[in-house]
Amino acid sequence: MNSDCAATPLDSDRTLWSVLARYRPPTAWLLVLPALLLLAGFLFVPLLQSISYSFYDASMVGESGRFVGLANYANVLASGKIGAISWVTLVWTVGSTVGQLVLGLLAAMTLLSMGRAGVLMRSVLLLPYAVPAISLALVWRWMFSDGTGILTHWLQILGLFPLNASPLGSADVAIWLVVLANIWHGFPFAMLIYLVALQQIDPALYEAAGLDGANMWQKFRYITLPSLRSATIALLVLRGIWTATSFDLPWLLTGGGPAGTTYVWPIWIYEEAMGFFRPGRAAVLALLLGLAIAAVVYAFRRVIRQSLSH
Repeated sequence: MNSDCAATPLDSDRTLWSVLARYRPPTAWLLVLPALLLLAGFLFVPLLQSISYSFYDASMVGESGRFVGLANYANVLASGKIGAISWVTLVWTVGSTVGQLVLGLLAAMTLLSMGRAGVLMRSVLLLPYAVPAISLALVWRWMFSDGTGILTHWLQILGLFPLNASPLGSADVAIWLVVLANIWHGFPFAMLIYLVALQQIDPALYEAAGLDGANMWQKFRYITLPSLRSATIALLVLRGIWTATSFDLPWLLTGGGPAGTTYVWPIWIYEEAMGFFRPGRAAVLALLLGLAIAAVVYAFRRVIRQSLSH
């Protein structure tokens, strides 16, 4: 036998390590494994538990109750409140999300034009995002109270609102005040994202457009807006999901009133679980809300892909 063809111990070791390397888990999976375990613990386990709750009739969270099948789903669908509450939730979500993005973009463009002075102003504009929701709700309720509210007082002086009444108690105005409070609270997040995106735009594009005779609006339409497409899509999805599942501001400001005009879907879930002690129905509502959000995000993704492909 030829000595050149004889396998040496070193060659055997190399062959063994090559085989082991082929079946060794990739390093990337090992790095994300802790995050996957946390995600499974904080997302998938509660999700499976909610699905289980939806098929049982229990008076308290944690009780096994009795198996009722699809009865909870039937009761929710037959309640007759889904249409009205879904509409209020849609107005609350779309109004808040669009308002935050528009105000955030205006603030980001203003900061960018201020140069070094914008650094200090940026810290000031971030304050609303740092204010806890309960503090924000207490201040807004005081400003719009029927007796001592400073904004209510001026609205009454200007004849825009009747005496001895609070705008938060008006069925026509309350939802828009709650939306306005949420816009003020959340626009700094959009401002930061847009500010980073604006700083990535090459100034040479604006200079070339100016040499071609483009005005400010044309520069904004054909350079700024297309450059902010990715940031806008991300903000629409993130802020939309966060707002649709937000409970604190509508509950703290109006409690869902007056006459259900600010009664959003998360308040319905909360009252079914903690007010009427029906965790089964609350689980059904949470699942339906999650499915609705997933469907909207999927449709939005399809529309964006189709628009980018043309």
